[in-house]
Amino acid sequence: MADKERGQAYPGKILPITAIDLAMRRHLLRIALFYFLFELLRETGGAVSLWVNGYSPFSMFDSLQEKVLNIGGFFIFLLYPLVSFIIFNKVFRKHKGKALFYWIIGVIVIITIRYVVEELLYPAIFDFRNYRKGVSIIYYYIDNIYFAVLYSAFGIVYFFVRSEQQHKLNEAKLLLANKQTELSFLRSQINPHFLFNSLNNVYSLVYHQSDQSLTAIAKLSDLLRYMLYDTNEQVPLQKELDYINKYMELQQMRFDQPLPASLELTGYPGKCNIPPLLLIPFVENAFKHGDIRSGHPIVMKLHAGDDSMRFSITNKVGSHQKDASGGIGLENVQRRLELLYPGKYTLQVQQTASIFEVQLEIKTCQA
Repeated sequence: MADKERGQAYPGKILPITAIDLAMRRHLLRIALFYFLFELLRETGGAVSLWVNGYSPFSMFDSLQEKVLNIGGFFIFLLYPLVSFIIFNKVFRKHKGKALFYWIIGVIVIITIRYVVEELLYPAIFDFRNYRKGVSIIYYYIDNIYFAVLYSAFGIVYFFVRSEQQHKLNEAKLLLANKQTELSFLRSQINPHFLFNSLNNVYSLVYHQSDQSLTAIAKLSDLLRYMLYDTNEQVPLQKELDYINKYMELQQMRFDQPLPASLELTGYPGKCNIPPLLLIPFVENAFKHGDIRSGHPIVMKLHAGDDSMRFSITNKVGSHQKDASGGIGLENVQRRLELLYPGKYTLQVQQTASIFEVQLEIKTCQA
């Protein structure tokens, strides 16, 4: 953006500092701090050495010449790490060769600045110089390569350390994004599957002109509200239990006799959070494949402790024909558990000719 356009966009105001500008300033400030600490330790070591040998530890600042050369050198040498970091940060990722070339140019410029200050300005102002009079330019530049490499290392090493940290952070963000995408996909599989089965139940009531049809539709609406609007990664366990109870009420409308299903609750559900729709596939599976029409019960038990949750569900295996799709099964739930609770859950599925049982324990579910 041209200066004229920038002035029109922000008339009479200072342009806002971007996040990149702020990040660069923070990095340069850290480098300057590392450099200052290094110089402080180096000078302290020199002062101790002088003191041990019987000299004044501050003799390096006794004369005006020593003060000017040391203070001036401090700020000139600071240019090496700052310029090196800026060059590598701007260029290295795109073109390594250019970064090295620009760094060499930067070193030459900084050495030239030091030469102008110490060998031209100081003699004119203070009548002293750092090097002896008549030293050749070639010797001056070669002699300063040591300082250029030493102090540039601060900025270059900091760049590579920061780049490695940024790379790991980006990888972690990518893994997290992939994990969230997969979790969203797994949950989206549950929603239409449940909706399909529930609509079949409501359709059956409507088809048989049951007076419970409207009530069933209302209960289904409550369930869908939970599915659509409780999209947080974690919900109170009590919400999931309310959802299961409403689901069981909806299923009850299919039967003339009391529903052969029970949920035994112990512990303190209010202390536990879990991912939404985590338990319902187990319950739905039991109703879909269990032999409940013959009066065989579905037995559910849930215990919520201070730092864990145990859930089990048992049903008699029905002999009626299963639908061709087979549902989403337990693989969906197990994959969600692996993503959300790696190493912190156990899921056991036991099946015999007549009994199907699932036991789930989550070792951490604190609210």
